[in-house]
Amino acid sequence: MAMGFGAQKHYNRPMGQKTSKHSTKVPTKINRKQNHRTNKRGVHFTDIADQRHKYEFDWEAEGDYWFTPVELKSMNQARQDDAMILRSERHIKVATRDDADALSNTSHDVFIGYKITEALDDADDNHEVSIRGIEHFVHPVLQKEMVRRKKELKKSVLGYSRNPKMRRLDPKGVNLAKESTSHSQWARDVASERGIKYCEMKRGGGRGGGLLQKTKNIRETRRFSLVARMDRELRRDSLMNVLEKDN
Repeated sequence: MAMGFGAQKHYNRPMGQKTSKHSTKVPTKINRKQNHRTNKRGVHFTDIADQRHKYEFDWEAEGDYWFTPVELKSMNQARQDDAMILRSERHIKVATRDDADALSNTSHDVFIGYKITEALDDADDNHEVSIRGIEHFVHPVLQKEMVRRKKELKKSVLGYSRNPKMRRLDPKGVNLAKESTSHSQWARDVASERGIKYCEMKRGGGRGGGLLQKTKNIRETRRFSLVARMDRELRRDSLMNVLEKDN
């Protein structure tokens, strides 16, 4: 059967079924809004039941696995007490945390860098308490600088997450990653410098002598202190028992 120009040939079309025609009607603004709403991804809930696994655990050994809030608070207080002792030995006041506030950008960076060098090159000649790891507590200006930079990093991340325009312009977070890297560069540099200083001291170099030997001395001193304290407690308990029997 010959077909003219523009005619259509239908194969296996059932009787009485009409052919579909493509609509040339342009969707209006309302239709576009409706299509946009219907194309949004919805939340789908699974019908698979939760699988719960049971593990045997000896709750009597709970204290060997986790620290209690009281223990965490005591450890933090111990660090603060050690820092207070070291500050008194070095004649550092807590008010020095504001020493860098009135400085300009360049002078501020130079002053903070000098304080970092001073903290890392500390002689650390106290055999009871060590400054290693709590330098920012001993030098309050370093702690304030650390908190300030941490707030700047947090502000940039939260600003990105709460700004739809920034998320649309940077969907993969590439620019956010670059900005976060620039904010955290100072902390990485300080950590690297601290690691280098600690390695030098462990090998016996640096102004403070060998870190490994000093750590051994501190552990021995603390062990003897612990033994002496336990001995005092045993004597006190025995004395209390004797007094109770007499009464």
